[in-house]
Amino acid sequence: MNVDQPGPVRGKRDPNRRFIDVHCSVHGGPRGFTNLVVTKRDGLIEMDPHVTGQCVIIFDEKAAAELLDTIGEWLG
Repeated sequence: MNVDQPGPVRGKRDPNRRFIDVHCSVHGGPRGFTNLVVTKRDGLIEMDPHVTGQCVIIFDEKAAAELLDTIGEWLG
C-alpha cells in the first residue's frame, strides 16, 4: 500500500480491491489456500500473489482487456 493513500476503513469493502482464493504451484498447499489480491489503481490493474508486494503484476488497460478476452474464450 502506498503511504500517501489512506488505508481501508474497517468493516467497509473497498470497491477497487478483491481477494481471490487460488493455488500456488511453487509453494503448494491445498487449492484455494493462496490469496491473490487484485486492485484497480489509477487506471491500472495490479495482481499481488501471496499479498506480499514482492512480485506485483501490473496490467494497463490494453493488457487487462486482452487477459479478460483470453479467460472468457477459455471458459466459454
